[in-house]
Amino acid sequence: MLGGIFGVVCVSQIPAGVVREGLRRLTYRGYDGTGLTYLDEAGNIIVRKSPKPLNEASRDINLDNIPSSIALGHVRYASRGRPVYENTHPLTDCENKIAVVGDGVIENFEEFKEKLERKGYVFVSRTDTEVFAHLVEDLMKEGSNLLEAIAKATRELRGVYSIALLVRGIHKIYVVNNEQSIVVGKGGECYYVSSDMPSLYGFSEEALILGDDTLAEIGTEAVRVFDVKTLSEVKELTRKRIKYSPGTFEKAGYPHYMLKEIYEIPEALMKTTYTLMDKYLRLASMIIYGAKNVYVVGTGTSLHAGLVSAYYFSEISDVPVNVISAAEFPYYALDNVSTGTVIIAISQSGETSDVIRSIRLAKQRGAVIVGITNVIGSRLSLESNIYLPIGAGPEIAVPATKTFTSTLATLAILATYTGLHTGLTEKGDLENLYGKLRNFAKELSSRLSVIDDNVSVIADKLVGWESLYVSSSGINYPIALEGALKLKETALIHAEGLQLGEVRHGPMVLVKEGYPIILIKPVEEAALDLYNKVAKEALSKEAKVITVTHDGKGVGDLIEVPYVDKTISPIMTAVALQLLSYRLGSKLKRPIDTPPGLVKALTI
Repeated sequence: MLGGIFGVVCVSQIPAGVVREGLRRLTYRGYDGTGLTYLDEAGNIIVRKSPKPLNEASRDINLDNIPSSIALGHVRYASRGRPVYENTHPLTDCENKIAVVGDGVIENFEEFKEKLERKGYVFVSRTDTEVFAHLVEDLMKEGSNLLEAIAKATRELRGVYSIALLVRGIHKIYVVNNEQSIVVGKGGECYYVSSDMPSLYGFSEEALILGDDTLAEIGTEAVRVFDVKTLSEVKELTRKRIKYSPGTFEKAGYPHYMLKEIYEIPEALMKTTYTLMDKYLRLASMIIYGAKNVYVVGTGTSLHAGLVSAYYFSEISDVPVNVISAAEFPYYALDNVSTGTVIIAISQSGETSDVIRSIRLAKQRGAVIVGITNVIGSRLSLESNIYLPIGAGPEIAVPATKTFTSTLATLAILATYTGLHTGLTEKGDLENLYGKLRNFAKELSSRLSVIDDNVSVIADKLVGWESLYVSSSGINYPIALEGALKLKETALIHAEGLQLGEVRHGPMVLVKEGYPIILIKPVEEAALDLYNKVAKEALSKEAKVITVTHDGKGVGDLIEVPYVDKTISPIMTAVALQLLSYRLGSKLKRPIDTPPGLVKALTI
C-alpha cells in the first residue's frame, strides 16, 4: 500500500480545515481513497472513509468538522487491493481498539495474515497494512504492552513502510518508520505527523526526521522516539527548518512533477521489489513457460519496456517473445493468436486504448493475458487473467519516468521467475536479482544529484539544436528509443532513436558540424567495436558526440553513470536520459509536466 499520512494531536479541538489542507498537500501520493480516524469524547475510535480522491471525498467524510483533538488522515494509492471502501484506510483491529494508516509496502504480510486468520482474526480488506493492526492486537493479547507490541510487529513485518496508529483511550499518535519517509512538527498547541516535510509548511517551523527502524510516541507534551530493535530511547534526532514557498506542496518542493518523480525512482524501485508477490509471479511465469507463443504489447514508453523484456526473456529464461506495438497488433499478429497464446500487456495507466483493444481481440481467440500496470482497478488489471502491479506510486507528469524503470524491474523479475521453469535460473539467482535491485536503489539515491549536475552541463551544449540522434546497441538499444521519446516529450525537439549500425545506413548523411549525437556505450563487449566506428565517423564530420558511459571511458562529452550489471543497465541509462531531457526542457522553458497535445493515458 502506498499513500500519504497526515496526523494532528492538539491540547484542544483541531482547528477546522487543518487535516483537509494537510491531506491536500499530499494528494500527489494517492487518489484511490481518502480516510480519517479520530477519538471521540469517550476515547473511542471513529472512522470515516471513502474510496474517492480527496476533492470528491472531502464533503462525504466531512473533513472540515473533526470534533476531536487527535486525528489521523490518509490518502491512498492502491498497490494491493482495488480502490473500494473496504480497502480504504484507516483499517482497524477486530475490536476497533486500534486504527492504522500506512504508506509503503509490507512484503511478508500474507504469511502473518494466514497465521492470524488461523487464530480467528477476521480481515476485512485485501491490503497489506491491515495485518499491522491485527498483529499488534495479537501481541498485546499475548502480554506485550503497547510499545512492545508495535516494536515487535515492526521487526516481524518486512518491507518499506511507515505506519501511524491511534489506540482507543490513549491521546497519542504512534508512528513507525521502516525505511519510509515520515516527519513530525510542532506548531502552537499541536503536534503534526506527515509523510513529507513540505506538507508541514505553515503548521511548523521545523521538522523532526524520523530515522529508519524508529518508533515515535507523539503526545501534546512531547515526542519520544525509540529504537525499534531495543526500545531504548533515541536522543540524537535530526531536525530541519521547513522552508517552502506556497504552491510547491503538491510537488514536494520540486519545480516540476517530472523531476520529483525521477528523484523518487530509487524509492519506487525498492517498493516494486516488495509489491510483487511470489504466488502471482510464479503463476504468471508458469503460464508464460507453457505458452505456445508469447507476445509483448504496449505503446510508447511501455513498448520500449517490452523491447527490453525481449532481451531479459531470451537471456535469462530462454523463452522467445514477440514484441509489437499494441496499435499494430490487430493488423497482422492477431492472425497467429489462438488457444495457447500468452499476451504480456504493458500499460502504466492500465487504460491505454490500443492495449485494451488488443487484449480484448486476443482473448476472443483464446489467449491468456498477463497484465503489467501501475494502477490497480484499471481496465487492464480487470481484463487480465493475471496482472502484476508494479507499485511505483502515483505518477503525475505526462512523461513517464519512475513507472518505466519499475516496469523494467518487474519484467526482469518475471523473466527470472520464468527461468526457474526452463532451468536457466535457480532460487539463488532470484534472491541475487532482488538484492541487486535493492542495492542499486540505495546507490542511485546517493548518486542522482551527481548525475543531475553532470547532465545539466551537457544540456547547455544542446540548446539551440532542433534535432539530434540517440543511439546504442544491445540491451540499451530500446533505451535509445526511449531517450529520444523523452527528449521529444520534454524538450519539444526532434530526436531520433537508432541502433548503432543503422546510423551508418542513411542517418549519418544529416550529421554536420556541431550536430548532437548521444551514444549509449554498449554493455556487450561484441558491440563496442561498432560504437567506436560510429563515434569515429561522427567526429570526422565534427559532430557533437556525447557518450553515456558506465566505465568512465568514451568518446566526446561524457555522461557518467555507476557501473551496474547488464540486467540493471537499462534502468540506470534511462534515468540519466530522463534527467538530460528534463534539464534541456527546463532550460528551454518547456511545459514539462504537460507537453502540448499529450495526455497521461490515451484512452480513445
